[in-house]
Amino acid sequence: MAADEYDSPGGSQSALRRSNQRKILDVLRRTGPTSQAALARTCGLSRSAVNVIIRSLSADGLVAVTAGVNGRETEVALVTTTGAVLAIDLGHRRLHGVLFDFESKRRRDEVVDLGGSHEAQTDVEAVARLVDRLLDRGGVSRDDVLSVCVALHAPYESISHRISGSGIWPGWRGLDVEGTLRERLALPVIVDNDANLAALAEWTWGPGRGADELLYAKCANGIGSGLVLGGRIFGGSNGMAGELGHIVVDDREALCNCGNRGCLSAVASGRALRLKLAAAGEPKESLLEVITAARAGDPACRRLLGESGRAIGFALAHAVKLIAPSVIVIGGEMAAADTMLLDPMRSELEANLLDTVSGPPRLERGIRRADVSVLGCAARVLADAGSGVSELPAWMLTPAAQPAKERV
Repeated sequence: MAADEYDSPGGSQSALRRSNQRKILDVLRRTGPTSQAALARTCGLSRSAVNVIIRSLSADGLVAVTAGVNGRETEVALVTTTGAVLAIDLGHRRLHGVLFDFESKRRRDEVVDLGGSHEAQTDVEAVARLVDRLLDRGGVSRDDVLSVCVALHAPYESISHRISGSGIWPGWRGLDVEGTLRERLALPVIVDNDANLAALAEWTWGPGRGADELLYAKCANGIGSGLVLGGRIFGGSNGMAGELGHIVVDDREALCNCGNRGCLSAVASGRALRLKLAAAGEPKESLLEVITAARAGDPACRRLLGESGRAIGFALAHAVKLIAPSVIVIGGEMAAADTMLLDPMRSELEANLLDTVSGPPRLERGIRRADVSVLGCAARVLADAGSGVSELPAWMLTPAAQPAKERV
């Protein structure tokens, strides 16, 4: 018997209808554009019930219905036509703010140079000024903002709303980040680690779309990671599950800022590569310069990228033994090294896994954009609001103008 053909245990038809709507929205979030027939099969509903719900969701501006590829079945996709999202990427040296205005279908970006040090009061004021400018220049009322989502480039305990005592951003230690920003901005605020939010973007729109278990590794100047289980960011008991960068891979190696020796970040990150090259008398100004030199045949750069790939693959193998993800997505600046990094990573991963009938998890390069965490902010806010966007429209990927740059 189809789920729509009987009452809910409490006898409430409206509660049953809301439950079925949530089922349909969850399926669309997981699969992307889908036919109504497929929705009926997946949700265990009759086609007539799905048709009624889709008409209601369409009237509310939550879905769009278009002709399918075969010209017979219609295709349903998530859309968002009202409200705005403010996404703030708070990095070590810069602040990148994006206003996504879903009513006017416009994106506005601004960038602030923070310098090298982080003091909580200074940074919070910089965020507040950035939010004010984005709203003012975008012509968006504060009442239309669904939420401000902040991606922190630091270990963040989402339960206590504080940055962990790992030696990163000591000027923020002890601060209730979410509470402080909510009070200063007078807007709803969500805060999470940048890798967690990037993982959600990869699950929502990237190669890990809809995976039941996704492990994301951000390989850049540091190494971070995020877990998405059942369509939600998994943070564990304190919000910090999945700290891949702090798995010890060689306790004879360099000291990490967390206090341990030989963490993956201290051994295989972009920062670690540059320190090794500098010690060998071949300094490089940036990770991009390392990758460019490797592509041009520089033996030291190619070797170090390969060593990093193997170290990351070794760490991933241990993570796989614990959580058995169906897909691993590799992002961050180091992913631009492509096969020079991914091939040794894949080899080391497979060499250190338990032998299973299903084989190793799928290893994919992630969305090839530098603003993946910003997109993850949008995905998080929309999901929390019970809406979403099945396919990224061009306007969400393209600023209306070149990002304005300011200094604190």
